[in-house]
Amino acid sequence: MARRVLSDYDSPWKEALDVYFESFMQLCFPHIHKDIDWQRGYESLDVELREITRDAEIGNKVADKLVKVWLHSGEEVFVLIHVEIQTQYQKEFPKRMHVSNNRISDNYGREVVSLAVLGDDDPNWRPTRFAYSRWGFISGTKYLMVKLLDFQSRWSELERSLNPFAVVIMAHLSTLDTIGKPNQRFQSKLTLVRGLYERGYNKSEVLELFRLIQWMMVLPKPLAITFKQEFKRIQEEGQVPYITDIELDGMVKASRGSVVTALETRFEVVPPQVSERLEIIEDINLLKQLLKEAITTASIQEFQVKLDEIPASE
Repeated sequence: MARRVLSDYDSPWKEALDVYFESFMQLCFPHIHKDIDWQRGYESLDVELREITRDAEIGNKVADKLVKVWLHSGEEVFVLIHVEIQTQYQKEFPKRMHVSNNRISDNYGREVVSLAVLGDDDPNWRPTRFAYSRWGFISGTKYLMVKLLDFQSRWSELERSLNPFAVVIMAHLSTLDTIGKPNQRFQSKLTLVRGLYERGYNKSEVLELFRLIQWMMVLPKPLAITFKQEFKRIQEEGQVPYITDIELDGMVKASRGSVVTALETRFEVVPPQVSERLEIIEDINLLKQLLKEAITTASIQEFQVKLDEIPASE
């Protein structure tokens, strides 16, 4: 069966987990959330994760999260929770979970719990284990999995929820449901944005969630312009904290910064001509594509070639 490949979900999901990790755990894995002592905070180990899995041929690692948490027990024990975000069918995904779990456990000598979030459009694809055996020898990994499609039947619950990650899941499902349907996506996006104010979020919370919605629910340029006008009208009618054009344009600036950060992380030095070329790109969708290139390109020179291929009008 042919499966549709979704657009760039990894980057917004990665950022959503960075900002709302506790809310994500509460909504998607509530039984684990209860065992964690959130007052002690948590520690993101994404840099270490990249080092651990750098030479492993186990797929795209863009949206993986490695987080150290502490339990309510008084013991000096911590658990490493390895979160994988998978937004399309991948035959080797279970093996990737197994290899990643083993590598992290070997590196830290600690207990590792692996969690999978499946955001694809195939309701029947629900992998939860990888195993192999020979001559009586057995090795494998059984991991926990949440399927985002299952939240469709809980839509009214998501709408009522004050958990900000409920908005992230609704944006994901709405994007999935409106592939190739720009007008329907326009209406769904407006509904989600109205809901941000109905939930009573403050201005900074609205801006953060709005930015993630913008990132996921991409509209054609004419509809994007109309959406921006409608968004202003919603704010004026509701007499809510107003988000200015300057703040909205800041999303473009943030997208440029993400591209530069990815290049600096991988290649240390970003040539001035690359930075200058990025500065004149205003199209947030194009910048998202460039972010993906920055993460996967073999060299800064290769990235620059792709950058130079973009017409100056972009």
